Amino acid sequence: MNRYVVLFGLGVVFLLFSSVATWYEGAEVVDRPFEWKYSTPFSGEVLKRSDILQLDYFVYAVKFKPTFPIVMALCSIYLLIVTGHYFLKNRKRLFIGYVSLIAAFLFILGWLMFSSTTGGARTLSYVLLSSGALCLVISILYHFDPYKRGLVSVKK
Repeated sequence: MNRYVVLFGLGVVFLLFSSVATWYEGAEVVDRPFEWKYSTPFSGEVLKRSDILQLDYFVYAVKFKPTFPIVMALCSIYLLIVTGHYFLKNRKRLFIGYVSLIAAFLFILGWLMFSSTTGGARTLSYVLLSSGALCLVISILYHFDPYKRGLVSVKK
């Protein structure tokens, strides 16, 4: 139990830090009126600075400063897997399905972002596709556990 608290706590700390850093970097959109048309999908038509929603800060950061949004995405994926493992550690098939579902979601999200015209969004797309592949590998390895199948002996 303590191990999961530490793992989850570290993930939350990194997620909070990267979220604040992403939000701060994305606030630069307020000073760039020529980007309002392309980088504020949640705000709709923006005529003045106060029309920009906070959520659009994240969109701008993904497009032009992707480092912290990538850390945010990786921390979110990590937290989903750690939480799933904690609750499903005794239900192997359910955990395999859970991680496979995360992999499918990451593949779809990465594929949707793949055609982006900005380098930052394309980089995030590659990260999401790679994370989806890693989740798929995790689920396959978890399915073919060599210790359970007797292929590897454990000395006591």
